[in-house]
Formats: sequence, structure tokens, C-alpha cells
Amino acid sequence: MRFDLLDGVRGHLLFMMMLAHLAAQPGMGYLYDVHHARIIQLLDAEFLVFLSGLLVGILYALKFQSRQKLADFLGLRIRKIYVYYILSAGPFLILLLMGGAGPVQYLFGLGEVAVLQNGGAYSDILPIYIVCFALLWVGSFLLRWVPQWALLVPSGALYAASLFDYGGGIFGWGQRYLVFDLVAWQFLFCIAYLCGVKFREILAWINGLSVRGYWAVFVLTAVACFGQRWVFFYPPIAELPTGVAVNWPRMHLHPVHIVRTMAVVAFVTVAMTRSERGTGWITDVLRWYFSLPLLRYCGVWAIQMFVIHVFLIAAFAYVLPTLSAGEAFIAAMIAQGLFMIIPWGLHRAKKGTLLSGQASA
Repeated sequence: MRFDLLDGVRGHLLFMMMLAHLAAQPGMGYLYDVHHARIIQLLDAEFLVFLSGLLVGILYALKFQSRQKLADFLGLRIRKIYVYYILSAGPFLILLLMGGAGPVQYLFGLGEVAVLQNGGAYSDILPIYIVCFALLWVGSFLLRWVPQWALLVPSGALYAASLFDYGGGIFGWGQRYLVFDLVAWQFLFCIAYLCGVKFREILAWINGLSVRGYWAVFVLTAVACFGQRWVFFYPPIAELPTGVAVNWPRMHLHPVHIVRTMAVVAFVTVAMTRSERGTGWITDVLRWYFSLPLLRYCGVWAIQMFVIHVFLIAAFAYVLPTLSAGEAFIAAMIAQGLFMIIPWGLHRAKKGTLLSGQASA
């Protein structure tokens, strides 16, 4: 079951993630000037995790409608994502081999990857997905006795506990290479899942507003969406340890960062759901943009494209020290262009395979 607009949103986020990770390399910061972060001061992982949880919730509401089907789906997703996570560690394993690692050291490196203790740079989102899906899989068994909203209780408890631990990974486990606090990010995923479960009610509420009421909600969410870009008030929950990175509020998903993320989600939802005189052009532009085939193709192949992005970033980072500023820009544009055209090639290849199968049948 596919949702074209949501595939398009995911494709946009993946294209922007690739651009952001190119911009994060030494001397490449100017690439952020064409990233949506310049408008909303937020990056991509926040919305990718939210979108993932939202889609699972929507699938539950439309297709699964039972905890067992949900559990089966989550089990399959965990296995699939784990395989691609292992693939995403390819650059790390290649560099380990190039560094002269012996058989024992290399096997130890593989073991570290297997238990989320080491892996590819910029690949944190796949472990986030693994933890999110695994915790929801456990939560699916609770649905025999509790309503859906009650999943927020254990999820929120884990999130609250994570606020007092500034290590990466799972309460510091895995922080040798994981920068994101996976336990914190599962809370955003859980919120999104419940939004997906209730998506019919949310859309019905927006469409049921009077014109004046809709305008009020539209303006309110627009102000919140674009106003949050100046909200950088992140008071520490506990005493910060020495050497905490400047971006710790995002990586550890400070409560203010969740609110900022939800402000953008709320406006985009309101703007894309309903078209009224005066706001219709915004709705039309958003729907047109997120319906673009290139974005949708990338969204369809999201996990595969994420792994490809890790390899491209690793290759770019490897050659960057040997390049002049002009050559670095050209190499970055080649990497970004490749990343954007690969989904089109995958789509064409899949379409050709299907047509060949039909012809032979």
C-alpha cells in the first residue's frame, strides 16, 4: 500500500539529508544555503522518523486493524532494516580492511557492527528505526489489554529517563559511533504512530472546520511553523557533562525540539489537507511538489537510498582532502546528482522487469 504524497515528502527529506551531509564536510557549509534548514532551522531526521511512525499508524488504521498483524509487519520491517543497516556499515568495514586489519580484528569489527557498537558514519537513522520498530513490536502485545494511546506511557517513561543521560545510542550503549539518543527518538516515533492511527479523525476535524475556523488554524500553525525557527531555548534537564557537542539538544531530542518539529508537521498537514480561497495556492504548490515523480521514486526506495547515501558521503569525504574548493563543489554536485537520479533508474528497472514478466506470461 503506497501513499504518493507521503512518498514524495520522504523523497524530499532524503534528497535534503544527502545535501546536508555533504554540507557537513569541511569547507562545504555553503550548501546549507539551498537547504530547507535556512527557512525552518530544522534538518531531516526529525521528519523522517515522524513520517515512519505516521505511516505505520496509517497502515494499522487502514490495513492491519489487529495487534497480531501489526506485530507481524514490524517483525518483517526489523529484519529488513537490520540487513540494510549491516550494508550501511560497508564503508567502515572497507576502511578497516584497507587499514590492514587482521582476520581477528576484522571479525571483531563485524561483531561490533552487529550489536550496534560501530558502523558507518551518517547512518544513525537505521539504528533509530530498529529501536523504534522493536519497541513498538513489544508494545503491540500490550494492545491486548490497553488502548493505543496508552503506548505513550512506557514510551514517555523511557524518553523521560533518557533526558538525564547525554550519551548516544541506548543510554550510552553504542555511543562509540552513534550520535543520536535512540531512546529519546522512539518517543517522537510513538507520537507519530498514534497520529497515524487517528489520521481519519485528524483530517475530518480539519475538513469539518468552518472557513473562518480553518483560516484561524492555518494562520496559527503557520506562525508556529515559521516562528519556531528562532526558538533556541534548550535548558539542560540535568548537568551537562564536559565536551557535549553544541547540537546535543537535537541529537538527544530535547522537549523543545519535539515541539519545534511538531509545529512544522502541523502546518504542513493543515496546508496540504484543505484548499481555501487565499490559501489554495500554497496547497497546490505543496501537492504539486511532493507529487513529483523523482521525489516519489526516492521515497519508494527509501531504505535502499539511505544506504546508497552513506556510501556516497563516505566516498566524498575520502577524496575531499585532495580537492580544491572548485573541484569539491563539482564533486558534491556529482554526488548529489547521482543520488537524485538513482531512484529514477531503480524505478525504470523495476518497471522494465514487470513489463518483461507480463510479456513472458
